[in-house]
Amino acid sequence: MRQEPAGSLRYLTVVTYGRTGSTVLQAALNALPGVLVRGENYSALRGLNAYVQAVAETADRHHAGKPTHPWYGSRRLSPADVVTDLRRHVLDTLLRPQPDTTWVGFKEVRYEPGHFPTYDDLLNYLLFLNKLFPGICYVVNVRDPEAAARSGWWPGNANALEVLTTTRAWLAAATDDLQSMLGPSRAVLLDYEAWTADTGELISAFDRLGLPRADDAVRAAVGQRLEHGPHSRGSK
Repeated sequence: MRQEPAGSLRYLTVVTYGRTGSTVLQAALNALPGVLVRGENYSALRGLNAYVQAVAETADRHHAGKPTHPWYGSRRLSPADVVTDLRRHVLDTLLRPQPDTTWVGFKEVRYEPGHFPTYDDLLNYLLFLNKLFPGICYVVNVRDPEAAARSGWWPGNANALEVLTTTRAWLAAATDDLQSMLGPSRAVLLDYEAWTADTGELISAFDRLGLPRADDAVRAAVGQRLEHGPHSRGSK
């Protein structure tokens, strides 16, 4: 079991959708000293959100200590203890920081309406990540919906443009809401077209989040061709 001193790790997550250059962005973040950003995980943490919410509602509404009560055991439930234990579990089994890691996190592309019924559901989940990983920073990345719709798997989706337009709007709104609720240095909005044209956009955004500086390494990572997908550089 991991025994990290309190506050020894900082957290970040890349919030985006498919074909936005997110793997290049992941590589650029991993080029920073002490930063470890894992890849996608099929939104595994969404299930933890539902679990914590259910525990919290049970603890809040039911306080049964008698074995004959239908909510027996709810008196001793501690949602805070559950979150602490889940944090330890995710770090040990999913994120697996290394001895020299100072920032750890992951990227995820599953933020379209098909994954979240409403914008409020999406924002609720992003705020849960802040509960699970206190102080987490959000790197929100978007791309022109028409360009993204022409890339990768999206041409097979008849509703791609509508889905991507909505997703981009949701992520832009989420960035504003996160900055308002948590502070301006906790979330940045990146535009694929802007940062691929000028890597300085990435460097500036990383700096606003307080990430370590390694400008040449970031430029090299953005310039490196990827080995996955039908389109190499910036395909996902």
